Amino acid sequence: MSAFVPPTHDGYFAYHAQRYKTLLELIDRHSVPEARILDIGRSPFVTLLHERLGRSVDTMGFEPEGQYPEGFHYRYNLNDSQYLERWRKDLPQYDTIIMAEVIEHLYTSPLLVLNYLRSLLKDGGILIVQTPNAVALHKRIKMVAGRNPYEQIRTVLVNPGHFREYTAAELRQIGSDLGLKVVEMVFGNYFDYRYRPVDGHHPMKPAEKLGAINWLFRFLPGQLKPGITMVYRK
Repeated sequence: MSAFVPPTHDGYFAYHAQRYKTLLELIDRHSVPEARILDIGRSPFVTLLHERLGRSVDTMGFEPEGQYPEGFHYRYNLNDSQYLERWRKDLPQYDTIIMAEVIEHLYTSPLLVLNYLRSLLKDGGILIVQTPNAVALHKRIKMVAGRNPYEQIRTVLVNPGHFREYTAAELRQIGSDLGLKVVEMVFGNYFDYRYRPVDGHHPMKPAEKLGAINWLFRFLPGQLKPGITMVYRK
């Protein structure tokens, strides 16, 4: 792939640019050429991936089912993975499945969710799971100070927030229980805090004083960084 250069005019994209870059690098490193790809949850990343690869990228999520510019979208609630009779079995098999910043939003056990996604993977295919680190430094500090580092479950059903976050050890064990081999694990700071949202909106111009947060996370040991990305192989 060519070098990733995020746009400077889009605050949301700038905020997420580093985690997008991490995903692109892992796909480039571990996915087979001309891989058939499924991205869980429609976001700007699917458009980015489609444009960079120059081919179709299918998606899965709550949006209406049908053909989109990037590829075919399958409407499915992954919380239904807990019911075997509700598994969608009409999807093709994929070489690569990406589940970035999704698993923490599900109330269903990740063993059930990832087992369903595993059924959609070709033998030798990869599953990339990107999620917040439950024991990142800032969460440990909040807990020591007597504050809950996790938000209340929201009342908005389509965006309920985080039900559960995971540690690297838990994600390794989940993969092992499902017969998925961990081929790479990356700790990182995926967000540019200069573009941190204010009142739900990402600023167009960076708040340079917040760059100190980026600097701090850059030099922390891996286990204390905010994000984890796991690459499993079936």
